[in-house]
Amino acid sequence: MCGLFGQIGGTAWSEAAVLEALRGRGPDDQGRWSHGPALLLHTRLAIQDLSPLGHQPMLSADGSVALVFNGEIYNQQELRQELEQLGTEFRSRSDTEVLLEGFRRWGQALWSRLNCIFAVACWEVEAQRLTLARDGFGVKPLLWQRWSDGCAFGSELSAFEAAGLASRQRLDGEALASYGLWGSVAAPRTLLAGVEVFPAGHWGQWQRGQTWKLEAFADPLPPARPGPAPRDLEEGTRQVAGLLRQAVSRQVIGDRPVGLFLSGGLDSGLLAALLREQHGGMIRSVSVGFSDLPGAVDESELAAATALHLGLDHQTLRISRQSLDASLDAFLTAIDQPSIDGFNSFLVARAAANNAMRVAFSGLGADELFGGYGHMAPAALARGPEKLLRVRQIHCSGLARGQRQALRQARNPGLHPPLNLRQASELELRGYLRDTLLRDGDAVTMHHGLELRVPFLDPDLAAAALSIPQAWHNAEGPKTLLRRLARPLLPAAVLAAPKRGFNLALAPWLLHQPRFAPRRIARLLGSRLGAQGLAVPPQAVWGSWLMLRSTGRWGPFWRWVVLAEWLAG
Repeated sequence: MCGLFGQIGGTAWSEAAVLEALRGRGPDDQGRWSHGPALLLHTRLAIQDLSPLGHQPMLSADGSVALVFNGEIYNQQELRQELEQLGTEFRSRSDTEVLLEGFRRWGQALWSRLNCIFAVACWEVEAQRLTLARDGFGVKPLLWQRWSDGCAFGSELSAFEAAGLASRQRLDGEALASYGLWGSVAAPRTLLAGVEVFPAGHWGQWQRGQTWKLEAFADPLPPARPGPAPRDLEEGTRQVAGLLRQAVSRQVIGDRPVGLFLSGGLDSGLLAALLREQHGGMIRSVSVGFSDLPGAVDESELAAATALHLGLDHQTLRISRQSLDASLDAFLTAIDQPSIDGFNSFLVARAAANNAMRVAFSGLGADELFGGYGHMAPAALARGPEKLLRVRQIHCSGLARGQRQALRQARNPGLHPPLNLRQASELELRGYLRDTLLRDGDAVTMHHGLELRVPFLDPDLAAAALSIPQAWHNAEGPKTLLRRLARPLLPAAVLAAPKRGFNLALAPWLLHQPRFAPRRIARLLGSRLGAQGLAVPPQAVWGSWLMLRSTGRWGPFWRWVVLAEWLAG
């Protein structure tokens, strides 16, 4: 995992400032390469082949292609063997070199061969041609900015700011509206005007004098897996078990110890159990508990029970109001772009990094693929996509009804009631998971030099989960197949616990910390946005505050706090 930035054409900027912005993503090494109009920068978090042979930007042996890469190629050994049979001689054990030589051999056909999470930029020296590509689920970030005779691309908005290519003094008004409704910015927009999200599952090619060529090579909703479908629930459970074990096996790679975020729930516990099956060494895990935060959902005892049951090296981080005070400014830096989510993941990631963890498994994707959310239950699906999208929108957005409806329609790919579970998964995968959970998870973990792996989003497992009949997913309650798989592996208390999610319970902190007084937050938003002709209506701020005081629902107000403090940063 790494940070990358590059530019084709355009004006000069401070390379040192950009590398510093990306330093958290790559604490082990940094590099630059330039040729003609192309400049590539890279910061490295070394996971596979820790030697200098994995240095980036990486140049092919014949000097024809230069590449920068952020991600992990889980099937690199199979690709390496295939390339060696075709005559390729490798200099390193790095998956970056496999990617580089695979691109030289197969060109754009490479991307569909990969089982991985990745964002990559390749520059072909003789042709003066750029290729950008990104994994199918969009686990790894890739942003871009285009102009008539070139472009810039990178892992973070902070790098574009450091290069002077974008600014918080020039925001995207449509992105701001999106943030107001969802608590995160819906791709392809970002809050910084002119910088967009490169589409997941696509490759793009640029050559001077030609228009961009952009093509899809993967879909986050893949078709049913080839071969015979499972005949019944028992066979479906066995299929999921085999594919999840395969996904964990694929992702237990690299030269760094593997650990995991252990919430105390089913998904992370199941990953821990399968990781223990396949890994004979020490496995670190980390969870969070709370003190002085009434109403917080504390699953630390369940997490500790799972860790004891499986023999993990476990750490529990206790969070108090004081630790929240001490962590906010660092979180605002790490998140890169405001989000209602991510503070919890930031705290866990910091604890993991402080515990010498460099690779961490996460259960992200399980709820979306296996029907884990309450609004994915059969009764809720009958209400249609509009109802499911309303579940995700945040109250007191300050937007007119027409604006809210247009933003909901933009997230609906033409679905109509009644929905099936696969269609509900589509809404979640393309919306909340992509724009909030994956984006935030990557930002806050990479800030701490920590690689996040998400086995539930393995393409083969995802394809199987999406093709299994809806009735099987709900036959014995939510996430039936995963629960059946977990029964012989996890403590009974974990299996019996209801799904509660990770709730920081920020209400007491927000209500009693003067920094978050609604008058101050409204004033900050007014001054920072008003200069750009933009606004968050004061009634939206005050309405969110009154909801916080009367109901304890902190999310709507927290959205404005994060935005205001980020703008002031």
